[in-house]
This record gives sequence, structure tokens and C-alpha cells, in this order.
Amino acid sequence: MCKASWPHGCRADPPGLWKPQPNGSRERRSHVGQSDGTERMTPPVVSVVMANFRGAAHLARAMTSVLAQSERRLELILSDDASDDDSLAIARRIAATDDRVQVIAAPRNAGPAATRNRALDAARGAWIAVVDSDDLIHPDRLARLIAAAEAAGADLVADDLVYFGTVPQGRTLLQPLGLSAPMMLDAAPYLRSNDPGASLPPYGYLKPVIRRTALAGLRYDAGLRIGEDHDLVLRLLIGGARFLLLPDPLYAYRRHAGSISHRLSVATVEAMLQAHRALPPMPDPETRAAAASVDRQLRRALRYEHLVADIKARRWRGVLPRLVDPAMLSRLAESLRDRRSRAVDLPQDATALSDPLPRMPQPGQAWDRPPAPCAARIAAMAAQGGRLPSGAPSWAVWLSEAVVDAGSAQ
Repeated sequence: MCKASWPHGCRADPPGLWKPQPNGSRERRSHVGQSDGTERMTPPVVSVVMANFRGAAHLARAMTSVLAQSERRLELILSDDASDDDSLAIARRIAATDDRVQVIAAPRNAGPAATRNRALDAARGAWIAVVDSDDLIHPDRLARLIAAAEAAGADLVADDLVYFGTVPQGRTLLQPLGLSAPMMLDAAPYLRSNDPGASLPPYGYLKPVIRRTALAGLRYDAGLRIGEDHDLVLRLLIGGARFLLLPDPLYAYRRHAGSISHRLSVATVEAMLQAHRALPPMPDPETRAAAASVDRQLRRALRYEHLVADIKARRWRGVLPRLVDPAMLSRLAESLRDRRSRAVDLPQDATALSDPLPRMPQPGQAWDRPPAPCAARIAAMAAQGGRLPSGAPSWAVWLSEAVVDAGSAQ
């Protein structure tokens, strides 16, 4: 799901793909080279798709974390959605120093789905990785995920998201699962994760690496401003794609006041309901039952957004009839509880960490114990200036330093 503050926009004109040339011209390059300036005709192993809108504050760090990957055979496609800040200048400056970077500049804003689609159309890698323009990834992330997916015969692979940023955190996305070994994720549980009563992590927030042959011509639904990631992956799963989920905490996911992932409205929920009802036929009874449950949840969410809109506009004739519905009252109370629960107490120092911390196994192998609790504590501790115990494993050092560096830039 998208986090940057994209506004509602109009249809985009054909985008421009920028690479620096000696004569100052702009052209699309048909080959990708290494950061030392050499160029090769062979396609990259992985194309990293990074959509951006007004992300100048964190863009350089996000791009650098991609270009620092141990898997050097990559291309980074930065697709900018008509930003009016310094985003393009930053991206082009980085592109001038690394031939693996392509910059796509849209003349008009069209939203996150259309912005990612432009990058997908330009991608040439055997694998497609999605990274947000304000997040950070471990240097071995892409190599590990691709190796694990290849060994398991998976079409998609994703790891755990460790939350950090200005919003108080102390958890990871997959922490409720207690995951220590890889698992396959099917369409039915992926669907049910959209149901608040299912007690499942919201899988739609995962940042998958996708086999290009599985993706084929499938693209994000440009009509969706929220939930476009969930919709794309779900359509892949319904079509028979195999999704491998890893417990590795190698994706640092920034949460801040500018996020739009939770900013629902009547229009966004209507679009989500329309997209849900346009899904392909479900392959089995369990998935069909999960889809029916999500349909009910979306209809309930739409009623709630109408209620919120009426309250904000003081249309009391519309508010009072909806308050008769117990589900609406429950949803209002749940919203208030959610706001209060965001102010959590965070660990103050390294004494709250398990010692020794778990070591990262070979790609696709099981951890000695679930790494999520330790990763969550490390991120929270680093945000408050705490230190890791001596001899901490490299993944923990990376996570702590990423959070500290990101915090110093805010």
C-alpha cells in the first residue's frame, strides 16, 4: 500500500525517461551498466521499482540503500509523479553517478498505481522488486529473497517489515505470526487479512519481489489510491502464483504523519469495493468465502466513511440514522481506541533485548527463533538512542544504524 502523500490527479501524458548524456540531451537507454560506468547489454537480475511523489526528504537514502545491494546486477527505476519539490534533482544527481538508475518524470500527477505502472513498463529484470521512496532495505535483501524464491519455486517472495519513523513504533508487520521459518501464503488468508476480525497481519503492506514471467502484462489498478498493492498481489495469487513469506526483518518501513495508507474516504472505499468485485473467479470454496467476507467488510467500511463525512460536514440528518447501526458505533469506538494505542511505551535500552540475538540463517532457511520481537525492540531502542549489545549480528547492526541515520535526517 502506498504511503506518500499523492493527491488526486488527472491522466498522465506519456512520461519522460531521463539519463544524463554528454551533450545534455535526454534519451532512453537500452542497456544497464555497473556503477563504475561500464555498460552491458544483458538484462539485470532484478528491476527495483520506486514510485515517488514529494519524497525529497528521504529519497536519497532510499535510492542509496537499493544501489548498495550485494546483488549488483540490478536497475533502479525511479518513477516520479510530477513532484514539485527537489525529488527530480536528487534522483538525477544520483543517476549521473550510477548508470543503473533510470528516472521517469511524469508531467502530470496520476497517483501511485499509474506511477508504478510506468516503471513496470520500463523494467527488464527477471525479478521485479517494489521499494517505497522513503524506506530502507538491508544490503543483502534482494539477493536473499531471490535465492529463497528460486529454491522454493516461488513466484513472489516478501520479508518482514520493521516499522520506524516519527510515529511511535515497537513492532513488525509479521510479528503476530511468530514466524521463524518460511511459509507459503495462499489467496484465502491473503484475502482474510483485510478483515479486522481475522487477527492476521495486513499482508497488503508487504513489499514483494515478483518473478517477471508471473507478472507478465498484469499492472496496478490505476483507479485505486489505496490498496493497489493488495489488489495486484491478490490477482496474482488467484491466478495460481506461489507466494513465499520469510521471517527475515530486512525491510525498514517508515511511518510518518504524511502517510496516506490509513486515509480512507468515501471515494477510496468505493474504488476498493469496485476493484474487489472485479476480481477473477475464485479458485476454491475457501477463497470464495474469504472474498464474500471482505465484500461485507468493505460495504461496512463504506457506510462508516459516509458517517464520518456526514459528521465532518455536520449533516446531522445523515448522521442520526447511521448511529442506530451498532456496527457503526463499534467502528467509531474502535477508531478512538486505535488512536490511543499508537502512543506505546518503547524500550529504553539494550537490556530489553535477548542476548545473544538470533543469527540470520542461509537464504530461505529457518531462524533459531522468531526474529520479529528482537527486530521490533531494536528499532524502538535505536529511535531512543539505545545501544546494541556487543557482538550483535550484522542484520541487527544494520537495522539499528538505519533507524538512527533516518532519525538524524528528520
